[in-house]
Amino acid sequence: MFRRPPPASTRPAFLPAGFALVILLGLLLSTAAAASPARLGADLPYTLVADPGGSATLEQVLPALRDGAAHREVFSRGYTRTAFWLRFTLPPDRVADGEHWLEVKPAFLDDIRLFIRPLGGDGPWRQRRAGDTFDGPIGDIDHRFPLFVLPAEPRGYEMLARVASSSAVLLQMKLWSPREFLPAAARDAGFWSFYFGLATLSALLALVLAVVLGSRLLWSVTGISAAYVLVACVQGYVAWLVPEVGWRLQHYLTGLLTLASYGLLLWMASEALQLRRRLPWAHRLLMAACGLILVLLLSVPLDLYGAAIRIHTLVYLTTGAVFLLACGYIWWRDRFQLSSVLLGLSPLICMLASLFGLFSAVGWIPFREEIYVVWQYALVVNMLMVTGLAVYQVRIRHLREQEKHQLARALEVEREARFNQRQFMGLVAHEFRTPLAIIAASLQNLRYLGAPDPRHTSRYDKIGRATDRLVQLTDNCLADARLDADDLSVDRRRVCLRELVIEAASLVQPAGHNWRLTVEGRAPSDPPAPLPAWLDPAMMRIALSNVIDNAVKHGDGEPWVDISRQGTAWRVAIRDHGPGIAADRRALVFERYRRATPASPGGRQGGVGLGLFVSRRIARAHGGDLVLADDEGPGCCFLFTLPLLPEDVSL
Repeated sequence: MFRRPPPASTRPAFLPAGFALVILLGLLLSTAAAASPARLGADLPYTLVADPGGSATLEQVLPALRDGAAHREVFSRGYTRTAFWLRFTLPPDRVADGEHWLEVKPAFLDDIRLFIRPLGGDGPWRQRRAGDTFDGPIGDIDHRFPLFVLPAEPRGYEMLARVASSSAVLLQMKLWSPREFLPAAARDAGFWSFYFGLATLSALLALVLAVVLGSRLLWSVTGISAAYVLVACVQGYVAWLVPEVGWRLQHYLTGLLTLASYGLLLWMASEALQLRRRLPWAHRLLMAACGLILVLLLSVPLDLYGAAIRIHTLVYLTTGAVFLLACGYIWWRDRFQLSSVLLGLSPLICMLASLFGLFSAVGWIPFREEIYVVWQYALVVNMLMVTGLAVYQVRIRHLREQEKHQLARALEVEREARFNQRQFMGLVAHEFRTPLAIIAASLQNLRYLGAPDPRHTSRYDKIGRATDRLVQLTDNCLADARLDADDLSVDRRRVCLRELVIEAASLVQPAGHNWRLTVEGRAPSDPPAPLPAWLDPAMMRIALSNVIDNAVKHGDGEPWVDISRQGTAWRVAIRDHGPGIAADRRALVFERYRRATPASPGGRQGGVGLGLFVSRRIARAHGGDLVLADDEGPGCCFLFTLPLLPEDVSL
């Protein structure tokens, strides 16, 4: 019916050296008072009997308890359905000098029954009960943990305790004198008031920042703040603050929040390292673990909490190892950048602290109060650190947004300046047209006056070429301004593409140069066949003349223009026999104010870099394009593509 468990010394007793730092942190933050109460185990050895069925009576277990081996460690047996009986004595030197108070922890035990009578007596046992499933009065003094008053007893006390729980089976008892307890309780209450005040502020800060900034990391920090309610349950504050329903509420909240807090911690860990973007597979694994943990929440109302904790522990171990590897990889990839290390280190420390607290509660390692409570301290430090780092990241992001806005403003100012410049260039070009027309007309009149003088003819030719050059430049400026206008409309009409090419070539007037025109690679037929196109003749004339002019200026032989049909489009290829375009300049030739070859002293006269830019814009305004078809020597070939109207496709 009942059996005596093996001595606790046979259980695994390992504690990784790397966790020593966490233990030290717990010791530094511990609120242990200067007074030293008598503790069950260390100061009050006990004997132990296990009752697997939970049906043994006091009379049945008492002989085994009196003959059992003494235990001096903290009583902890993990998650088990077995009930346990403990026997210990309070010797006369402990309780003979006056009233004493017996404090019973933790607050999440389901059922604790105390049997008390004077030591050496054979009278009836006085029974007291506690536990978060007990509906009667708990304790003799209003306190967050059950606190039982023991009157002075010269003979001492013999005490039995029966412990059963669906949570971790753990029993801590402290025997206090009132003069020791009250200052220690005041210090303890002060510490936890500070703790929960700081926790509330950090949770509200995270919530406000999450709402304002919309950061997933801050939302995860807000979510993990639910663990503060778990700490309140573990410390007995929920049952103490709402005594009518507090013990039952605390019973269920402890189980639900224990599971949920680990899932929320995994979420925060993933967001802290930005695994969604950096390691999607690790993020998916951690989120799957969170989903499984949420499913395990159903175990609490189904009374399967112990089994859920074991599954959860294995899941947590696996995901913890994945997160550790992810931390190492991301730190290495970021070259151990401080903000990256701190963002990963903060949840990692909290994860390790909670993991060892879980190991301690499950019974995989010997119970140490410092290990069990250090995660409660690490939680608030972690939240503050992650919140601070998240705010720092948001600040950096805000500074970057400011830089983007400043850059956008600078670009807007530059765009306005360039628009005003083009407007001015268009205005100047328009004003140049009348004087240039007068010069051209006057030059034409001079050519017809008197007998031609070779010296005059040469000068007239130079003036004519300069005038034509200025006319072409002003046409480009006007076309550029027109193409950038918001209300640009192409004035299309049906024209013959061959005649348009001839007119464009005549504008260039290549002195001493010839140019060759072919249709489908052959000389035009006589009479030439019509090549109907639907174009703006004025603008396309500018576009074609710009490219032909470049072929004349940069070529050593005669330019070659070929018109051909390809599907539903006309193709006009203009090839020169010059040196070609350098590889590092090919991507620049179609940009505004960029030239195919940089200007050099004494070199061949170049333009201002508008010709090809304007020509491409005109071609695209017609639904076509202008590209550098190839740059294989000799020379290069620019290719116009101009779409046909549907009714012309069959011609």
